[in-house]
Amino acid sequence: MPSPIRFSYVLPAPASEPGWTELDQDLACIRQAGYDAVELQITDPAEFDEERFRRLTQAHALPLCAFQTGGSYATRGNCLATRDDSVRSRTVALLQAFVDLAGRWSAMMVLGSLQGRRSDEPDRAVGSARIRAAVVEVARHAADRRVTVAFEPINHLEVGFHNTIGEVAELVRSTNLPSLRMMVDTFHMNIEEPEPMASLEGISDVLAHVHLSETNRDVLGAGHWPTAGFLAALARIGYRGHCSVGVYNSRRTRQECIRRCSQELR
Repeated sequence: MPSPIRFSYVLPAPASEPGWTELDQDLACIRQAGYDAVELQITDPAEFDEERFRRLTQAHALPLCAFQTGGSYATRGNCLATRDDSVRSRTVALLQAFVDLAGRWSAMMVLGSLQGRRSDEPDRAVGSARIRAAVVEVARHAADRRVTVAFEPINHLEVGFHNTIGEVAELVRSTNLPSLRMMVDTFHMNIEEPEPMASLEGISDVLAHVHLSETNRDVLGAGHWPTAGFLAALARIGYRGHCSVGVYNSRRTRQECIRRCSQELR
């Protein structure tokens, strides 16, 4: 996959795997398929066996580029937009723990789904203000630890706030915090952006991370996302970070997904 962009593959939390042997095999497949790194979805840093996972990534010479944080919205009700002060406080504390974790791995922290839905706060302006205050608090914590928080615009069917690239870019710039940047995800772009490639123009100063996911969440090439055109657009704006491939809806085995996406990238 010759490219100035570094490709990574998203794996679920080790706890969701059948066992560590399977995880070891997945990491071996990711390395053999030519990816540069791995990205991980976990629910809570306190439940993550860091040392065991570190031994595996070192054995396969695979750095960890980012942690995703959104899983506990659905499973534990963590949310930043809610009017419940105790829920917001525990969610900020969780994100700060993720920042600490990311710092130990020299990785980014991805933030998006924990914003919440409009059912958590029907008033968009009020919810957005709560989210902004919480994100600023987390980003200041991240600045002290030299960690980048990558804020992700998520489509309106899943999250009630900051759905578009423009909205997130505006929030990021308004904070004037170098530790707070933004990321884009092609699945959400396909829903929210009328001109997806054009939406990348003008965000090179704040774009820190990318998720590459098909329109149907299957392997790359199984939907209608123009992957080649998207990568060319990233190159035009000078993006040189990681591009993490995410497959979340496939009947194929994970290792088949890993290989098929690698073939599509080539």
